Amino acid sequence: MLDIKLIRHQTAQVQAALSKRGAYDLQPLLELDAKQKEIEKKRSDLQAQSNEIGKLVGQKIRAGADPQSDEVKDLREEGNRIKQEIGELEPHERELNAHIEDILLTIPNLPDDSTPVGRSEDDNVEVRRWGDQYLSTQSGCLPHYEIGEKLGLMNFDRSVKVAQSRFVTLMGAGAALERALISFMLERHTNAGFTEIMPPILVNSDSMTGSGQLPKFAEDGFKCDRDDLWLTPTAEVPLTNLHRDEILTADQLPINYCAYTPCFRREAGSYGRDTRGLIRLHQFNKVEMYKFVHPDTAFDELELLTRDAEDILQQLKLPYRVLALCTGDLGFGATKLTI
Repeated sequence: MLDIKLIRHQTAQVQAALSKRGAYDLQPLLELDAKQKEIEKKRSDLQAQSNEIGKLVGQKIRAGADPQSDEVKDLREEGNRIKQEIGELEPHERELNAHIEDILLTIPNLPDDSTPVGRSEDDNVEVRRWGDQYLSTQSGCLPHYEIGEKLGLMNFDRSVKVAQSRFVTLMGAGAALERALISFMLERHTNAGFTEIMPPILVNSDSMTGSGQLPKFAEDGFKCDRDDLWLTPTAEVPLTNLHRDEILTADQLPINYCAYTPCFRREAGSYGRDTRGLIRLHQFNKVEMYKFVHPDTAFDELELLTRDAEDILQQLKLPYRVLALCTGDLGFGATKLTI
């Protein structure tokens, strides 16, 4: 979440950065912020007056004034009037603060100057490629789901019977291959210095909010309403929140974690896209790499993280491209991203 002070004091710069990601009007937020500051000042001034009156009453009584005298009564009545006015302002101030926070939670991170400017995935920039690129559109090349079904590795029809569409049942060598890939990736990353984590896959709303999933992606989540728990959409959520509300010192950094979790997403905004096969499933397995780093080394660590991911593909001899995502395709919480 962006700091309201940054928006308040560097409005033009923040607005210009956000415009690279789309249309974000900061004016309503700034108007609410001005009202909140006005009420905060008024409440603070009244509180100061109330404190002064309380001191004055104490001084007069210690100096010998009758506590029931008109002078003392008048001061106390004025103090009570001020306290009542403060009591009327406080709920309004809390309401404004909550409204401001709700808006801040909907504003994405500011893109770094090195992030390519663009509107969609068509504007992403290729950084490099590895291996012989084989196009799946070539004649006679079957889609992965047909290959998987022919070999008995995956079954979609039975998954609909068990759950619904957008689920898959891996069978035989398909299940063994998934398990082996998970183990292979975790072992590679731990050998490279990452600490393996096995986190909860049910996370609370604070964890979802703290990792930028709420309120933006609420419709994509699977929530257990009775317990205020969500099926994690990505291992980023529990890993991010392992150190929530903690202050990490520079000498503790970097902290490198890797974790395997099943992930769950409704993919509410993507119906009609990639509806066949293993793409955009409601449930999928993922091995995540995650780093807590010093801001000064963040982009260097991002490059190292990308290279770690590339090593997996190279060991599996899978051709790939590395793309720098443009501002229009950048993740909500990202300032720069390569995939």
